[in-house]
Amino acid sequence: MKAIRVDEWGGPEVLQMTDVPQPSPGPGEVLIQVAAASVNYADTMQRRGTYPGGPEPPFIPGLEVAGHIVARGDGVHDVEEGQPVMTFTGGRGYAEFVVVPAHLVMPLPEGYRLEEAAAFPIVFLTAYFALKSFGRLTAGESVLIHAAAGGVGTAAVQLAKQMGARVFATASSEEKLQRVRELGADELINYKEQDFAEIVRRITGGRGVDLILEMVGGEVFQKSLDALAPFGRLVTYGIAGGRPAPVTNRQLILNNLTVAGVNLNLIARTPRLATTMRELLEFIRGTRIRPIIGHTFELGQAAEAHRLLESRESFGKIILKPGPPASATTRQ
Repeated sequence: MKAIRVDEWGGPEVLQMTDVPQPSPGPGEVLIQVAAASVNYADTMQRRGTYPGGPEPPFIPGLEVAGHIVARGDGVHDVEEGQPVMTFTGGRGYAEFVVVPAHLVMPLPEGYRLEEAAAFPIVFLTAYFALKSFGRLTAGESVLIHAAAGGVGTAAVQLAKQMGARVFATASSEEKLQRVRELGADELINYKEQDFAEIVRRITGGRGVDLILEMVGGEVFQKSLDALAPFGRLVTYGIAGGRPAPVTNRQLILNNLTVAGVNLNLIARTPRLATTMRELLEFIRGTRIRPIIGHTFELGQAAEAHRLLESRESFGKIILKPGPPASATTRQ
């Protein structure tokens, strides 16, 4: 089968299409024919060798896919061959076929295409855990969502509005901000031209927001603490800026602040993942909430997909589709 393999850490150019043996499902596993694989920022970090606990070369990247079950291992009875599913893979998703534990496969949300389903698990669960489980967001509160034009950001904006929140959103261009507004954002901040903490304090009359979703680290993390209201919560789920941020207990004590982290990889090893996924699917039932697919590439164009993601010029999710290399398409 065809797969994208990383034989050495480096830039996007190390993502090479190659032939590898097709895997077979063992006991408790299923074999999925991949229809679409989602590109996540964690994939780029693994490629560079900067992802904590990430794989050693050679490896096949790709943390989530959607497709059809084509074979079942011994002991698998609650899913059927031919069934369309979405799943976490833990890696190996940039391929025509992938084997995963059967307990990690999930049904597609009602009415979703396979491309949308591939873009659903990581970003929507991350956003839901950040907003609901760790952020404790309630109707009438305000939330600041950083990188609102990204995968988790576009999911979080939609979920937060459905929860009844006032949404402040940051993005790097006016075009992205207008598209985020279409998803429901109330207050728009161009972080390249404006001081987001200053804007938040001005709009809120100096109070700040109740919740902030942050994934950059460094200075953005520090300034986000300044934009929180008393008893506010900050939930962080990444270090895209490459520089971790220290926290002093004095900062938290003065305004009764709470800081929490979301690590979906850790949650995925617990029963909490399946329970929360069922809760999330029920929450979005009957709504217009769905992943925003900004860009679609063929599998052999994985390097181009990574370059686009790292350029910060993308909007929404980037999808890889197995098949012969062709010119990239962008879905507006």
